[in-house]
Amino acid sequence: MNSTARILKNACSEGLYTFRAGVYFQSGFEDRFPDPPESFLDEQQILKNSRSVVSGFDRDRSCFVKVYRKNGLFRTLKRLLLYPRSRRCLAAALKLHRIGVETPAVLLASRYCLITEVLTSVQYLTECPERARELVPLLAKLHDNGIRHGDFNLRNIYLGSDGEFGLIDLDGSRLYEGCVPPRVRFLELARLISSYLKSVEHDEKTIPPVAADFAAAYYRLTKFDLYGPRLLERVIDLTGRR
Repeated sequence: MNSTARILKNACSEGLYTFRAGVYFQSGFEDRFPDPPESFLDEQQILKNSRSVVSGFDRDRSCFVKVYRKNGLFRTLKRLLLYPRSRRCLAAALKLHRIGVETPAVLLASRYCLITEVLTSVQYLTECPERARELVPLLAKLHDNGIRHGDFNLRNIYLGSDGEFGLIDLDGSRLYEGCVPPRVRFLELARLISSYLKSVEHDEKTIPPVAADFAAAYYRLTKFDLYGPRLLERVIDLTGRR
């Protein structure tokens, strides 16, 4: 049994969630949502409508709803063999809470729908990029606990009213049995650095010292030395993208 399956099984056995008709409900929310849960998304409250996902709020803006598109027969059949993204998000959220990292609570996770609580009184790091350097310990904590976020950048990180950092958008998350491998560490550190650079004024001369500073902080916490030409090349490439 892999990490995702074990976490979901334990959540049900501990009474945190109920699994019914292919849907995970947070305890106490079993009868709140319609069938299918996708219909809970109000068309007037849609924030994103892309090829892969439609997301927004319910009519009362009490829940955030994300509906994953099926995208054809082939992709539908392929995904039948995999854990749905919504369930991977649920497992990642549970593990984050277990290690003391904030993330919106998942209220429902079906195969094609994820419903979470709505965040209030938070400040996203895009509004205070000068604090990005403080995110290195959070990234190290995720990696040492076997969690890959998948898109660790400032727009997916917030500062809560309690002063703690939290994470949203776990669609690209993955859980490992042990620590995350070096390649994942490399990619996520590069993502963080490039996200910071995109949020502040910079030029070609400022990129190497910024990358070196972030990498040195990560090394002190993890003993993984990721700084070098490959990291700089990756950071420059990501920073140059829109």
